[in-house]
Amino acid sequence: MHKPISFRSGVNPGDVLAVGGLCLVAAGISWSNFLVSNGVILMGLSVPLARADDPGGRLLSTVWRRDLSALLADPLLRAFWLCFFSVLASGLWSEHLKDWKGFSQMQLPFLLTPVVFQGRREVLNRWLGRVLYLFLGAAVATSLWVLSDFVQHQQEYLHGLLKGKPIVHHISHIRYSMITALATLLCLHAVVQQKPLPMRNGLALAALLGLYFFGFTHLLSAKTGLLTLYGGILLYGLLAMRMPGSRTRMLSIAAVLLVAAVVLAMLLPSLQNKFFYTIWQVGEYLRGKWLNYSDIERWVSIRMGLEMIRQEPLLGSGIGDLYTATAQVYQECLASEFYKLPHNQFVFTWAFTGLFGLGSLMAAIRHSAGSRNWWSLPVLPAVQCVLLGSFMVEYTLGTQIGCTLYVFATLLSWLYIRKFKLTNVS
Repeated sequence: MHKPISFRSGVNPGDVLAVGGLCLVAAGISWSNFLVSNGVILMGLSVPLARADDPGGRLLSTVWRRDLSALLADPLLRAFWLCFFSVLASGLWSEHLKDWKGFSQMQLPFLLTPVVFQGRREVLNRWLGRVLYLFLGAAVATSLWVLSDFVQHQQEYLHGLLKGKPIVHHISHIRYSMITALATLLCLHAVVQQKPLPMRNGLALAALLGLYFFGFTHLLSAKTGLLTLYGGILLYGLLAMRMPGSRTRMLSIAAVLLVAAVVLAMLLPSLQNKFFYTIWQVGEYLRGKWLNYSDIERWVSIRMGLEMIRQEPLLGSGIGDLYTATAQVYQECLASEFYKLPHNQFVFTWAFTGLFGLGSLMAAIRHSAGSRNWWSLPVLPAVQCVLLGSFMVEYTLGTQIGCTLYVFATLLSWLYIRKFKLTNVS
C-alpha cells in the first residue's frame, strides 16, 4: 500500500490547507474580507484531499461516500447544507442571476466548512485553542488601531455619533462590535473556568483582556453589540452559577462588570451621544419621520420585508431579485426611491428564499442554540446569544463577514462540545 502523500513525513496536505484556512479566518474576521474569503477557499481546497488515515493511500480521498454519509447524519451540518441550497435553489425563480451568483458565493461557508469540520475534526480539535488565541490577538490589534484613530479624530466621531454615524472600522461597526462581544465572553469563560491563557500570568491577562474588550465595546457604542454583549454575559452568568465552584467567581465578576458599566456610562461621551441620538430618534418617529434616521430606517425595512413575505409567502422573491423586489415594495408602500434590505435575518431569509430557506435556518438554530448538549457548557449558548441577537436587527448572513462569523463560531462550538464529550469519557 502506498503511503499517504505529504509534504514531509507525518504532515498531510489536506490538514495543512484546513488548518491554514481556519487560521486565516481567525486572523482576518475582525478586519479583512480578503483573508476571510481566502481562508474559506483554502479550507474548500482540502475537501477532496485524503486524510492521514485514508486507507487508499493516495492524494485524493477514497472515503468520500463515508464522509458524506457522516455529514448528512449530523443534523446541524445537514441544516447548514440546506441553508446553502435554499439560496442556490432560489435562483430558479430569480431574474437577476448576477446578484444570485454573488449571494450564493457569499454562502459558501455553509457548504464547504461542514465537510472540513466533519472530515478533519481531529486535527482541527488539536488546533482549536491556538485558533481562538489567534482570534483574540487579531481583535486586540485591530482594536488598538481603532482606538488610535478615535483619539486622533475624537471630536469628529463624537459629533458624528449625535447624527447616528458609527466609529470607523475595517468592517461593519455592528459586526465588529459582535466580535469584541465574543472576545469578552471568551475571556470571561477563561476566568470563570480557571483556564489561563498559555503564557505567564495567563489568568490575570485573561481578566484584563476581558475588561478591556468590555470597555472597548462600550466605546464603539453600537447598540447591537452592547445588547448582545449584556445578553451573552447574563446568560453565561445564570448558567455558570449552576456549576460547582463557579458561583462565587461569577458573582465577583458580575459585581466588577456592574461597577465598570456604571463608570463607562458616566465617562464615555461616545456612549452618551449614542444614547441621546437614540432618544431623539424616538421623538422623530412619533412625528412620522423615518428617512435619514438609522434606527427608524431599520424598523421600516423590517416592515417592508413583512410586506414582501405577504406578497410571496411560499418561495420568496428569489435571492437574485432582492434589490429590485425591495425597491418595488418601498415604491408601492412609501412612494420612496430610497430602500434598505430587511434588517432582520428571519424576515430577510423568508422574503428572499421562502419557507425552504426559513425552515433550513430554523433547523440550524434548533440543532445548535436549541440543543440540550450545548447548554451544558455556558459559553456555547452565550456565544449563540450574541450571534442570534444580531439576527433581530441585521441581515447578518447577507454579508461575507457576518455569514462567516456565524458559521465558524457555530462550528467551532460544535467541535468544542465533541472535544468536551471525549475528554469526559476518557
